[in-house]
Amino acid sequence: MGTKAVAIDLGASAVRVAEVELSNGADPRDGATLLTYAERPMPVGVMRDGVVEEPTTLAALIRQVVAEAKPSSKNFTVGIGHPSVVVREVDIPAQPMDKVRESLAFHVADQLPMAPDEALLDFYPTAEFEAQAGSTLRGILVAAPRELIRDLVSVLAAANVNLAAIDHSALALWRAICRGPLLERNVAIVDVGAVSTSVCVSQAGVPRLVRSLPQGSSDANRAIDAALKGQAADSELLKREIGMDRSATGNAKVVADAAAHALTPLIEAIRNTIVYMSSSNPGAGVERVVLTGGGAYVRGFGQALSSATRLPVTMGESLAGMKVAKKLDGQAFRAHEASMATVVGLAMGGHK
Repeated sequence: MGTKAVAIDLGASAVRVAEVELSNGADPRDGATLLTYAERPMPVGVMRDGVVEEPTTLAALIRQVVAEAKPSSKNFTVGIGHPSVVVREVDIPAQPMDKVRESLAFHVADQLPMAPDEALLDFYPTAEFEAQAGSTLRGILVAAPRELIRDLVSVLAAANVNLAAIDHSALALWRAICRGPLLERNVAIVDVGAVSTSVCVSQAGVPRLVRSLPQGSSDANRAIDAALKGQAADSELLKREIGMDRSATGNAKVVADAAAHALTPLIEAIRNTIVYMSSSNPGAGVERVVLTGGGAYVRGFGQALSSATRLPVTMGESLAGMKVAKKLDGQAFRAHEASMATVVGLAMGGHK
């Protein structure tokens, strides 16, 4: 039996819990098993822009989802993706990892928008090379405001959940999606959430760039509601069924035009991120885009993004190559697999 891990994803639209048992292969993610899974919608106002507004309500919701999932452990990995969390590539002197963490604040102090003692710091090494100053480690720096983490820990404690680890949501996406053939490619993993979007660029299986964009698919909901001028309609359903469909006519065209107008700035921001990465790495630019998140199901979004970036765009398959426990309905997951990528990647945390 491989290692088991439980994770919780506190998204803007839903709370998700998953337990994954990793395999014993060279890459433990291949052949891993999804043991448990549960999700419930996030009530409006409980979290706003990644900040907990109603901790008591959120703690109760977490307890409900955990009770439904029935994981084998109460030790959870939780993801954070708030825009205030700094994620960037840095170079520091090569040392053993215990020494790296001890001296990290000293080496990156001038690259942080906050005082080092106000942040929790971590470092994920991706390469080692010889520089003029000597042996050097290149990797991803993650710096999270202590206040943000304190609030999160407090809510989890109230929900009777033990915090085993904190991971960045974008790195969890990379871990869940960048497997198999994608390990050899330069890909941009784009997670379109309700209120924000994460972009993680992986170069030959190594995360190189993470961006958090302050736009999400709920921008389309608001635009559709405004375009319909108070008519009774399900903007979420319309977003998925009509979305940005350029061929829409009649009343459907009103919806499509509103969604396209709202989501075009997001598409442009994603394109600019990809252009920046490609221009900074001549000969090693992004070759394809992989979509995850609930916003990935907005009709026409993938086609519009492909047209803007001139790259192939595919849906992320977070369960590809994985087994699903018999007690779970694997077919039901196929309809929203892209929404599960973050929590699955969190449960795989620390192994890739």
